[in-house]
Amino acid sequence: MFKYTTILVFSFLLLVHQTQGSDDDGQNVWNLFFDEEEDTQTPNECQERQMKNSSVAYTHWGRTDCTPDSSDIVYTGYVGGGLYSQYGAGTKPLCLPESPEYNSGLIASGSSSGRSVVYGAEYETGSFAPLSGMNNLDAVCAVCLARGRSTSMMIPAKRTCPEGWTKEYEGLLMGSPNSHQNGHEHVCVDANPQGRPSSSANHDGFLLYAAVGVCGSLPCPPYVNNDELACVVCTW
Repeated sequence: MFKYTTILVFSFLLLVHQTQGSDDDGQNVWNLFFDEEEDTQTPNECQERQMKNSSVAYTHWGRTDCTPDSSDIVYTGYVGGGLYSQYGAGTKPLCLPESPEYNSGLIASGSSSGRSVVYGAEYETGSFAPLSGMNNLDAVCAVCLARGRSTSMMIPAKRTCPEGWTKEYEGLLMGSPNSHQNGHEHVCVDANPQGRPSSSANHDGFLLYAAVGVCGSLPCPPYVNNDELACVVCTW
């Protein structure tokens, strides 16, 4: 009964407004009667609202801080990965937290036999003058949260971000040399890197070397043969 009464009342009010005003009044009656608000936001305003409520995480390789004006620290830690001389070692660097948590129910023999082994990372910059003071220091990292943005990317061989993107940090592209059995991904290490204090004991492990471009299939110019490659991390 209530349903039919509601329809009759609405029909009457709609008829009155159509005889006195424009067709838009009918929509206004519907909005008022059913307590609906018309969405007056433009597509750009809707996109800005969605972006404001979004966030994206990225790893700051080589530092234990984040860009203060645009990002917050999620956690800090140490770079880790597979041993440089082992086949089958992990090829993707990890940002291992400073305070690990172990599940006692998933710990077996305490042996590395038959396991995937994770080592700490060291900077191998003894022959790279700009960062020679970092040689053999353990590499650090931070996971950062960029608020108000929805995606991140690392651009090799660039120091600037595309128009509209936010620059989180710039640095040096680093990877493994071609003489190592375990080749791993390149990462963008901050141009002003930090190392774990008192960690220059040269334990090796997952090793980071400056990356250079080689002419041939890589066009020169604009690239320069054997020059170290910069990099930048950007968010949008």
